[in-house]
Amino acid sequence: MRIISGTLKGKKLIISKDKKTRPLRDLVKESIFNLVEHSNKFQIKIKGSNILDLFSGTGSFGIECLSRGAENVFFIENYNETLKILDKNISNLKLTNQCNIIRKDCFDFLEKSLK
Repeated sequence: MRIISGTLKGKKLIISKDKKTRPLRDLVKESIFNLVEHSNKFQIKIKGSNILDLFSGTGSFGIECLSRGAENVFFIENYNETLKILDKNISNLKLTNQCNIIRKDCFDFLEKSLK
């Protein structure tokens, strides 16, 4: 898996070999960013944004956002095996200062955050 655009374009990411984690494929990421960046229906800009990456897994979506100019990413993940890889991907790309990893179940986090 690789970063498809931005300042980190072409950089490789470590992915999980565990069947419990399904990576966001490059084609899907590209489709999401094309929709967000080029649609007339959304007025969203990645550059300068704070991103919430729910079920972040190994971090490919959030890291892609940082590569495209996002200011910060909050990664929400609770699966220990995947968290180890997420930590390595962030560290390997020297993105530690722009990343916040929240080690909680996504639904618990949202429920407590929205109260």
